[in-house]
Amino acid sequence: MWLDTFVIIIIALAGLANLFLAIYVYKKNPGEKLNASFFYFGIVLFLWCLSNVLSSVIKDLFWLRSAYSMGSIVPLAGIFFGFTLADKIISNLMKISLFIIGFISFTISLFTPFVIKDIIFFSSFGFEATPGALFNVWGVYLIIAIFISLYVPIRAAFEVDEQRKKQILYYMTGAVIFALWSIFVSVILPFFGFTKISNIDSPATIFMAGFASYAIIKYNLMNIKSLFFQAFIYSLAIISIITLLLLLMLVSAYFFEHFLVWPIYIITAITSIVLFFIGRLFFMKKRDLEKAKINLTELLEKSEKNRIKAEMERDKTEVIVNNFSDGLILLNEKNEISTINPEAVKMLELETGELLKKPIRALAYFQKAAPILPAIGLQSNNVSKKEVVLAKDFIIELSVIPLNLDKNDVGRLIVLHDISRAKIVEKMKTEFVSLAAHQLRTPLSIIKWSMSMLEKGDFGKLAKKQRDVVKQTFTNNERLIFLVNDLLNVTRIEEGRYLYETAMADIAKIVNFATDYYKQEIKKKKIKVKFIKLDDLPQIMVDEEKIRMVVQNFLDNSIRYSREGGKIIISLENDSKNIKFKIQDFGMGIPKNQQDKIFTKFFRGDNATKVNTVGSGLGLFLAENIIEAHGGKIWFESEEHIGTSFYFSLPIKKP
Repeated sequence: MWLDTFVIIIIALAGLANLFLAIYVYKKNPGEKLNASFFYFGIVLFLWCLSNVLSSVIKDLFWLRSAYSMGSIVPLAGIFFGFTLADKIISNLMKISLFIIGFISFTISLFTPFVIKDIIFFSSFGFEATPGALFNVWGVYLIIAIFISLYVPIRAAFEVDEQRKKQILYYMTGAVIFALWSIFVSVILPFFGFTKISNIDSPATIFMAGFASYAIIKYNLMNIKSLFFQAFIYSLAIISIITLLLLLMLVSAYFFEHFLVWPIYIITAITSIVLFFIGRLFFMKKRDLEKAKINLTELLEKSEKNRIKAEMERDKTEVIVNNFSDGLILLNEKNEISTINPEAVKMLELETGELLKKPIRALAYFQKAAPILPAIGLQSNNVSKKEVVLAKDFIIELSVIPLNLDKNDVGRLIVLHDISRAKIVEKMKTEFVSLAAHQLRTPLSIIKWSMSMLEKGDFGKLAKKQRDVVKQTFTNNERLIFLVNDLLNVTRIEEGRYLYETAMADIAKIVNFATDYYKQEIKKKKIKVKFIKLDDLPQIMVDEEKIRMVVQNFLDNSIRYSREGGKIIISLENDSKNIKFKIQDFGMGIPKNQQDKIFTKFFRGDNATKVNTVGSGLGLFLAENIIEAHGGKIWFESEEHIGTSFYFSLPIKKP
């Protein structure tokens, strides 16, 4: 009974090994024709082993015939796989012929007594039966089909490249062992009337599976790479050897005397144990090597990909740098020139070959480049949009950007932007505005004088409606005069001649003058103005007229954008180094998304234009330039719907 169990287990293991291998190969590459063909072949082998298991368990004539019928299909499946392995095309006629032969062989073996007529008895390893009339014909058919399945791929092995040749020959080694084993057990021995070990033909499929798997691992047969698959194959090889030894042990126990069996038992046990540990040691070593190989391969592939990516990025950067419209000079961490783009070469009239790998001071040898050296400096600090005159009507805007990588200084990038044309256009615009403003002042002054005379009645008394029109015209003319004055002030700022006279002045008196100037507007809107100042404020050196303009501008904005009945707080502070002015209102405030534009020319906030359409947008621009021309600072704080505070500080200077 125990022999029956051993035989069944061995056959089942062979079938499961073929099933697993077939499914695994197909799942790895289901779109490959070779993998699909091997899958079908493996399924047929599994069904053959399964029918042998069932015949050994049930011990019935039908299941015995089913084993023979499945066995007749195996070489046909082998032919299909052999042709695919050899890259040969099976014609439709041949496919039909093989299908008909397989169908006839399967049907005769399973449903007729022509192959197996009757059963005499079953044994642990096989059976004794009465062969049918076509048994020998069935055997010849089997030999021919097996020969064809082997011949086609073996012949093809000598017509392909070395890699493919090794793939085919390794697989065919296992296939030949399996074929010889099967023919000997299932055909030759039964031909001579010996069928007692015919059940152990199907376990020979393990050898074919094992060699096929080795070809997969070693030579990439069916394009499969997997450490898990290798573990399975090494286990399969050990199981195959142990299976062979167990078969020898069982056969010896069946045919020899009891005392002759024990040495074979001992040899089998020792060999199994040694093989297990050798296999385990071999696999562990192989696994570690494969892991290292896979990791190294992945690392190399990743490095190669990164190298290619880095080269692409380098080439892309080089193209960008070379085609950049601004001049670019790249310095390394030693302040040596590493890259100069064509635009910088053209702009500074440089010789690239004489400058690369040279210190930045080498630019001094080139006439046009020499002026930029003082602006660049030797430190890593930023230089932002510094104007440098290289020649007459040739002005550049220079920026120096420190380059940091992981908090390490790796150099600096010098950007040279040609602003010559912009400067010429700006100069022309400034001259035009200055000329237009000067030309407008005279007729505006005449209109003002004429309106003033009309309002006073120098040309006769005016009716009320006439006086209102004259007064309104006078007011609008005053606004035009203020606008023209602002435009003139802007042109003077841009020409660098804005501060005319500086003298010691009292800031508190300037603030009081401004509040008196806007007394009517303050009273009209019922605004409360609170002025907070210290008693010991010193006089400072300023252009009094310009500072008065700043204070008036701040106060005018606070009145204009405060609610009726609101409040304005003005304060002056002294921190021993500066006089700090602050004016705070509680009006509409400035939108947050527009606060960065508040000191630019002609800018007015969206909410301000809705409340009051009158305004040039030049007041704060002028104020900023006036304060900065005095060496002071100007800033503001604002929150929409809550209010705004404007500040400026002026240094305490003495003559």
